[in-house]
Amino acid sequence: MRWQPSTYLFASGAASSLGDGIRYAAMPLLAVHVTRNPVSVAAVAATLSAAHLLFGFHVGAVVDRFDRVRLLRRTQLLRLAIMLVLVAAVAVDQATLPLLLVTAFLLGAAELAADTAVQALTPVVVQDAGLERLNAGLTASQSVGEDFAGPAAGGVLFAWNPLAPFVAVAGTLAAGWGFLTRLRVPGRVAQPSARQSLTAEAREGLTYLLREPTLRTQAVWAAAMNLGVAAAGATLVLYVVEKLHLSGGAYGLLLTCAGVGGLAGAAAVSHTVRLLGRVPTMIAASLVAGVATAGVALTGSVWLIGVFQFLAGFCGVSFSIVGRSLRQSITPDALMGRVTSIYRLIGFGSLPLGAIGGGAIAHRLGLGVPFLLAGAVMVGSTLTLGLLTRHAHTTRPEPARQVSAL
Repeated sequence: MRWQPSTYLFASGAASSLGDGIRYAAMPLLAVHVTRNPVSVAAVAATLSAAHLLFGFHVGAVVDRFDRVRLLRRTQLLRLAIMLVLVAAVAVDQATLPLLLVTAFLLGAAELAADTAVQALTPVVVQDAGLERLNAGLTASQSVGEDFAGPAAGGVLFAWNPLAPFVAVAGTLAAGWGFLTRLRVPGRVAQPSARQSLTAEAREGLTYLLREPTLRTQAVWAAAMNLGVAAAGATLVLYVVEKLHLSGGAYGLLLTCAGVGGLAGAAAVSHTVRLLGRVPTMIAASLVAGVATAGVALTGSVWLIGVFQFLAGFCGVSFSIVGRSLRQSITPDALMGRVTSIYRLIGFGSLPLGAIGGGAIAHRLGLGVPFLLAGAVMVGSTLTLGLLTRHAHTTRPEPARQVSAL
C-alpha cells in the first residue's frame, strides 16, 4: 500500500531526528575521547549551532530559490556523506579535534537548511486543515528522537563502541533519504521572483514579515515567550539543587515531566484547534504556560513543580505547533523559506538573552525571581501581543500558478 506524501515526510523527519539525538550525545563524548580541554570540548558543542547564527538570515532565500524536494534530498545525502567521513575517521582512530569541529559545523548547516525546507514544504504536502496534524507529528518525532530515545541510545552505543553511534546516525540519515525519494509533491507551487543576490532576496522575506501585521506580531510574541522560557529553564537546575536541596535525579525527572507534557501537547493540539481555533489555542496555551512557570517559585513541592513542568511543556509545544501552522497558512509559497528562517531568527534569538538574563537575575535577586518574572513576561505578552492576532488571516494567498519540478 502506497503511503501518503505526509507519511513519507514524517518518516524521513522521524529518522533524521533520531539520528540527530544520537549525534547530540555522541559528538561531545567523542570530543572528550579526543581531548580533555574544556574549551575544546565546549567549542565542539558550540559549533553544532554556529550555523544558525551565520546562515539563519540567508538560508530561507536558498530554500525559496530552488526546488525544495530536491534540495531536501540533496541535503540529506550531504549529511550522510559528512557522517560517513566521520565514521571512517573514527574507525581508523583518526578523529582529530579539527575534524570534529568541521564536521559539527557542516552538519549544523545542513540541518538548518533541511529544517527550513521541511517547514516550507509542509503546506504543499497537506492542505491548510491538516497543518496542525503534520506539524504535531513532526514535533513529536523530533522530541522523541532528540530529547529521549536518541541521546539515550547515543550514550549507550558510545559506551559499547565509540564507532557504533556514528554508524547508527549514518543509518538513520540513509533511511531518511530513502523516504524522501518516495515523496511525490511539487517542489514549489509558485515561480520565484527575478533572481537577485541572496541578501536582497532575504530582505524581501524580512520586509513581508514586518509589513504583515499577524506575522510581525506573532514573531515578537514568540520572542517574548522564548525569553521567559529560557530565563526559567536556565535557572531550574539551581532552583532544584540549591533552593529545594534535591538531587540531580530530581532535576532529570522534572525535565522528563516537561518532555512528556510536550508529547501530550503534540498529540492533543489538533483536537484543541478544532475546538477553540488557532489563535484562541495559542492565547490559552501561553497564558497557562506563564502561570505554570511562575508557579514553580511559589511551591516547595517537587510533585507540584512536576505538574507545572508538564503543563509548561504541554502548552509550550501547543503554542509552537499552532504558531507554525498559522505562519504557514498566511505566508505566500514564494516567500515561505525566507519568512520561516527570519521568523525563527526573531523568535529564537531571545533564547540566549533569556538564559543570560535569568542567570543574572537569580544571582542578584534570588533563585525564585526568574520564574516569577518569566511568568509575568509570558502572561503580559499574551494579553498584549497575543490579543492583537485575534483577527489574523487564516488562509495563505493562492499562488498564480503551480509548477512541479519533480
